[in-house]
Amino acid sequence: MPNMRATDFVRARPGRIGIALSLLTVLALGGCGSLLDVEFPGRIPSEQIDDPSLAPILARSVLGDLECAYNNYSGGSAAQSDEFETSNSNIPLALWGLRSIAADEDSYAVGGCEIFGGMNLTLSTARFQSEDVYKRLQAWTDAQVPNRTLLLAQVRAYGGYAYTFLGETFCKVAFDGGDPQEPLAALTLAEQRLGEAITLGQTAGNTAIVNLARAGLARVKLDLKKYSEAAAAAQLVPVGYVYNADRGAEVTRRWNNIYQFMNVLGAFVVSLPYRTMNDPRVLVADAGRGAFNPEIRLWVTTKYTGLNSPIRLASYREAQLILAEALAQQGQVGNAMTIINNRRADVGLAPLTAATQAEALAAIIEERRKELSFEGGHRLNDLLRYRLPWKGANGSTQTANPFLSRPYAQTTCWPLATKETNGA
Repeated sequence: MPNMRATDFVRARPGRIGIALSLLTVLALGGCGSLLDVEFPGRIPSEQIDDPSLAPILARSVLGDLECAYNNYSGGSAAQSDEFETSNSNIPLALWGLRSIAADEDSYAVGGCEIFGGMNLTLSTARFQSEDVYKRLQAWTDAQVPNRTLLLAQVRAYGGYAYTFLGETFCKVAFDGGDPQEPLAALTLAEQRLGEAITLGQTAGNTAIVNLARAGLARVKLDLKKYSEAAAAAQLVPVGYVYNADRGAEVTRRWNNIYQFMNVLGAFVVSLPYRTMNDPRVLVADAGRGAFNPEIRLWVTTKYTGLNSPIRLASYREAQLILAEALAQQGQVGNAMTIINNRRADVGLAPLTAATQAEALAAIIEERRKELSFEGGHRLNDLLRYRLPWKGANGSTQTANPFLSRPYAQTTCWPLATKETNGA
């Protein structure tokens, strides 16, 4: 939708973080178009946000906020995990990938959609606006707002994903000026919001939003170690299902940040282990030139081919991996490995064997590493969940960046930001 503009909508200040509600484009449902195919106005005066005729735009804005946050979350988490290494010497970009991002780092704490790793503010924006718009929709009637139940379902689903990302990789969370809490608080709210989205989506008769919420709920149930419930939710995600976060080349805040900062700028390179996995799902290539630091060879992921390349948010493939892990955690090693080996056969890979639960789980996490590479924070979440060795953490023998010889710092999960902002 080339005519859409990304502009500030209205500013609020919920507790510690001021939020700018942005009118952005939508997450596209793979194979089924977008959920709300209309163009945005450029800017709406703040005094008009209580107008129920603007309900579809408000719901779309929540989706745009989530899309923005997910873009940054995917890039920052890929650099923080073992997927990318820093290949530049400029601060603050050099800090990403060196595990050196601290709670008061501006690019992390208050950076927006155009900033690599602008994570705390963008995720807080998506979370807050999902709650605020949901309350507004609740206060209006079906007569005032056509398709109000569907809009409620969409806003709940988008908010559920925002809570999921906060709960998976943040050390602490805080909402609306409240005290810091354990990440469990965010995951619990994600579970509730996604469950509500399923119910509302079913009432509205919208399969698209129900499947999006089911995929997210399976992910959260796995995080919460509710393995039988995770398996039940994952089994309901249909074969071939894909839901993509849309990106665009028309304005900088819509760019795919992984493509821009890795493939274009060369600020990060694919880590050495990913270059030799020889797995068709791990899409990497030698770019044939130097990186930001020209003496470092630029290796990139070819999963994203341009600034407008979408980023997968939810899929049948992820759901199957969740199902396999949930089954293995319940002792069903054979069934779990059948799922893994069916997928390996699809891509021409030999089957794997596992005699024990531990072997099965190790195989599944490695399959997740490949299938879900360079997207969605999955790898960082797995490293944290299983306390795997990585980049100088958890007993890893790799203590320094192999290209710059700089030692890794101590950041593992994302810290609760200490800086405040008024949304500017």
